[in-house]
Amino acid sequence: MMRHLPLLLVLPLALAACDGKGGTSISINATSDDGDGFKGNFKLPAIKMTAENFDMDGVKLYPNSTITSFNIDAKDHPGEAKDEGKVVAAFTSPAALATVQRWFRDKLTAKGFKFSEKGNGFAGTTEDGERFTLDLSADGGEKTSGKMEIVGS
Repeated sequence: MMRHLPLLLVLPLALAACDGKGGTSISINATSDDGDGFKGNFKLPAIKMTAENFDMDGVKLYPNSTITSFNIDAKDHPGEAKDEGKVVAAFTSPAALATVQRWFRDKLTAKGFKFSEKGNGFAGTTEDGERFTLDLSADGGEKTSGKMEIVGS
């Protein structure tokens, strides 16, 4: 199921990241053409996902970032048809917008991603050909809010 969304493997890491301090909202919607699937929303206050729990083809979130929501939407097609999926992660980073932008630009460039600037963030494709957008916004002083969306098919 879902050959193109290795981020689905992040969920077990998230469940292992329990520390009792705050939480992350997690939602999953996985279906197949034959109607089988799973759908669920979780808000578990004991789970806190951080930058170390998220990886987009080798690019992690800015250090010490906290993931505030994590959504997975997957569709499995039979046979040779390509599976579809989308992962969306919202996060906060403990640095000013310009610092976080520069950090992501450097990491995306180092990994050879094809991307361009889009607003305060970036849009492009990963080395595996998945489309991504990264929206960033200043959240007061030394704090940045972000949303990463990855679409695979």
